[in-house]
Amino acid sequence: MSRRLNIHNRTYQTEAFAEDDGRLRVVGRLTDLKPIGLGPEDGEPLVVHDMSLELVVEIPSFEIVDVSTEMHTIPYLACTAILPDYRALVGLSVARGFTHEVRRLFGGPQGCSHLTALLQAMAPVAVQASWALITVDEPLAVLAAGPAALDATERERRVRMNTNTCHVWREGGEHLQAVLRGDGDARPSWMRQRFEQLGFPTPPAS
Repeated sequence: MSRRLNIHNRTYQTEAFAEDDGRLRVVGRLTDLKPIGLGPEDGEPLVVHDMSLELVVEIPSFEIVDVSTEMHTIPYLACTAILPDYRALVGLSVARGFTHEVRRLFGGPQGCSHLTALLQAMAPVAVQASWALITVDEPLAVLAAGPAALDATERERRVRMNTNTCHVWREGGEHLQAVLRGDGDARPSWMRQRFEQLGFPTPPAS
């Protein structure tokens, strides 16, 4: 059997926070670790990249209104020279077209490949977290009822946030139509299971 030696680990950590002003703060950190350091004769883990990014995002537009970047561990002092350029993210949307814009602005020699990779991991987190942001102050009874507890205008607004983001949320698809009708079964499975554990009744499908 051939030897398999762990020589590189990359970790992405992303968190989203609800700000007091209704905005979303998305915090990301990328770490590259060499588990054996400089090689088998070294054997001690060595961090070679450690970088962080924070995005403040307006909801529901998903527009980036503030950006901060930091490099904690870098291979070269010149690496930090690119940090101010990431202010160009202000005004962009983290929703549709974000990956294309990031590549246009920071692809290849125009940016830091590690920060750019981190950005592309953070954008989907912002979209996912937006649902928690708009429901963070809703009573559990309202959440338990699912789309049926919302009026048609609010259902349509929430549907627009996810339309065509994946095959489940495709325009005209079965799931999207179920949400618009207010079907209780249109809630995520993890939400239904948690409310069952909490003793909330399952709302009927329309």
